[in-house]
Amino acid sequence: MSDLADATVTPLRPSPSPQPGEGVSRTVKDRTATERKRRSRANKRKRRDTPVTTPRHGVTAPVTGTAGSIGRYVAAGLLGAVGIGLSAIGMVETASYSLAVGGFLFCALAMAADVLTLVMPATIGALWRKRSTAVVLAGLLWCAGVAVTVVNIAGYVGEHIEQYQVARETRATERSVALERLARLRDERQAIAETRPPPAILAAMSGARRSEQPALREALAMARWRDALDLELSAFEKRLIEIPQVATADASAAVLSEIGGTAISEVELRRFRLALLLGLPLCGGLVLSLAFALATAGVRPGRADPPRRRLCDEKAAG
Repeated sequence: MSDLADATVTPLRPSPSPQPGEGVSRTVKDRTATERKRRSRANKRKRRDTPVTTPRHGVTAPVTGTAGSIGRYVAAGLLGAVGIGLSAIGMVETASYSLAVGGFLFCALAMAADVLTLVMPATIGALWRKRSTAVVLAGLLWCAGVAVTVVNIAGYVGEHIEQYQVARETRATERSVALERLARLRDERQAIAETRPPPAILAAMSGARRSEQPALREALAMARWRDALDLELSAFEKRLIEIPQVATADASAAVLSEIGGTAISEVELRRFRLALLLGLPLCGGLVLSLAFALATAGVRPGRADPPRRRLCDEKAAG
């Protein structure tokens, strides 16, 4: 009992209420889903922008993503130049053909279609990444531009290829006719056996008897015809040198047949060439779209690639 009496009694008092700004903080639950999403985005942005400190060097560097090496940008620039060049070639072809066919208005329409063909693939890619429904409209515009461009390029290519083939056949025919004429003149020259010049025959006719006169007059005519043939042959040989030697067969088919060891049809090769001439100008927009994709490839801005970020975390922990 004495022990209980001597013991110190500690009165129980209620703890004072915390002052504003003190005490245990509680996280207030967001009232709406919109506020929770906004808070989550803010936290992610804060973690992304937090600098990483390297204790060894004492340098504080923000985490930044490697946008790409110089080689990727150079390749993207070259691809973009190639795409624009292909579209420029197609624009020149369509503009010249439509201007000759329909005038200035057709030319302006053809150039507008060429611009759609160039820019729409990149636009479709951007709208597709954003999951926008406008990608359908962009696809329809690209199809319309491609249709107009194909028609104009087909007219230009067909017209110029026909002119080239006609000129080639004309030169080949001209050379073949000249060769035939040259061969006929040479045969006529070889058939003449008279070798005396006309003055010598005239001198022999002055002192010859009457019975010998017909033979001498015939020999004189043959000698004169021989000299005329010699002049014509020399002129034809000079002219033949000026006429270029053109083969009527397709040289590409002949070379490819020799390389491949199989006979390649000229008709099939011509179809393939026409398809390339029609399709390459249309690929300008696709190549330009690849250039944009290559330039923007890699990690997103503000984030480091995994190896670099792991190295930064290890240095910060060490």
